Amino acid sequence: MMGLDELVACIKTIQKRVRENGNFLQKNETRTRMVLIDPLLSALGWDITNPGVVQAEFEVGGKLADYALLGQDGKPVMVLEAKRLGAKLDTHLWQMINYANMAGIQYAGITDGDHWEIYKVFEQSKLEDRRKLKISIVGTPVYESALQLLLLWNSNLGSTQPIQANVPLLIKKGATGVKETKIAKPSTSSGWVPLSDFKAQPGTACPSAIRFWDGSERRLEFWYEMLCDVVEKLYAEDKLTLEDLPISSSKWGYLVHSEPVHPTGNAFRRYKQISGSPLFVYTSLSAVDIRKYVTRLLTSYGLSHTDVYLCEGK
Repeated sequence: MMGLDELVACIKTIQKRVRENGNFLQKNETRTRMVLIDPLLSALGWDITNPGVVQAEFEVGGKLADYALLGQDGKPVMVLEAKRLGAKLDTHLWQMINYANMAGIQYAGITDGDHWEIYKVFEQSKLEDRRKLKISIVGTPVYESALQLLLLWNSNLGSTQPIQANVPLLIKKGATGVKETKIAKPSTSSGWVPLSDFKAQPGTACPSAIRFWDGSERRLEFWYEMLCDVVEKLYAEDKLTLEDLPISSSKWGYLVHSEPVHPTGNAFRRYKQISGSPLFVYTSLSAVDIRKYVTRLLTSYGLSHTDVYLCEGK
């Protein structure tokens, strides 16, 4: 039986592997499966070495699905397609749903090891209404990820009526149950201030941390990390997509692009590639410009600069 601590530990490991080895994993589907997907399925109670529980290269609709997860009756309850880290999933999604439909399988899923999507096959409704799970492990707080991924728990998905977690929910560390809570705004007395109230001037010290709209936080050492962390978060939540590129910083320069080159043909002077993605962020910017561009990005994707907090304390 799956333990919460085991699942949480696995999620933390996956987050670390994506951030530190994303470029390596992006090159190969097999690497993604071995390093990211197989460990998570195992933590969720699916013995990938037992063909009575998980069948690899499962024939469905005349094609081979990477995984078939078997229910308590020994029949497939879900087919799961695996892609290399960073691959576009939506181009393969309908294909998997159609295959599962033809084979009479209740659920269809697709993942790149970070992003996971699961759909109920036999529902007469729009695609988004049939979606039962859509999550980025890197872009979601650990305990919220654990809660959402309980849909994939062997004893849950393998039953006839799997229970889906409601959003937003958080699992409190050490708790024996699940508790619903709203994302609370941090206290300004503890050093947190909304991005809207943070005054960035030449020479202003970099904040020590950033808090996102979902309550997750990142430590900061340098100003450019704020911009990169926001871009990474937007990409992880499928708000910022490759179709949005390039994102301009000015008439002559790019802020985010799929290659570190400005429209003039000049290479980015300084940049950072977002781990687990093909995104390059131009980082040769002042504190004033970084705050400006972060605010602009948030507004572009339906967020407010009051949804993001910065910590002034060390």
